[in-house]
Amino acid sequence: MARTPKPLDPGREEELLITAARHFAAAGYAGTSLNTVIAEAGWAKSSFYHYFTDKRRLHEHVINALAARLVAELRAPEIATLSRARFWPAMAELLEGLAAAARHRPETWFLGEMFHRPTSDDDGQLQELRDQVEQWLRHAIVHGRTIGVIRDDLPEELLIELTLAVLQTLDRWAVRHKLHSPGGPGPPDASIQVIRDLIERR
Repeated sequence: MARTPKPLDPGREEELLITAARHFAAAGYAGTSLNTVIAEAGWAKSSFYHYFTDKRRLHEHVINALAARLVAELRAPEIATLSRARFWPAMAELLEGLAAAARHRPETWFLGEMFHRPTSDDDGQLQELRDQVEQWLRHAIVHGRTIGVIRDDLPEELLIELTLAVLQTLDRWAVRHKLHSPGGPGPPDASIQVIRDLIERR
């Protein structure tokens, strides 16, 4: 019968998590040396393999843990329930939540850097996270068109691609410059206005 590992000490787990996240953010999955991460975190290899089978499992753990911390700081709206009056305020509140998460959970910057690295066949769980974000945005745009707050003079797929590209650019800029607000040092209202100028129905 397989022995169940004892729970990880929170302090040691955090040291490994932050060390691994920093390396994955800087060098990507393929470019990160597992031996270097283990050594810098102050772990013995035997201890590491007691809890993680390989680098892939550590990568998944880092992404899931940081994503959970980010989600815990957000109040993502239930898209299907948004009215015309609530749609854009809810989007602004979501961006403000991201800014608050960056302030309260600075380690989530690593997730942002990982998210915006060039895509790779090794991304695994990270690509699943990107797909989830895209699906949420797709749902928001479809609903926004249905309730008449998003323009309908352009193809739906084009609107989705445009919005994704602009949001990714704003967020990538914020991550690169360690800004709490997507797109700039001020409040996230400016970022919402950029999106509204692009896709809001007139």
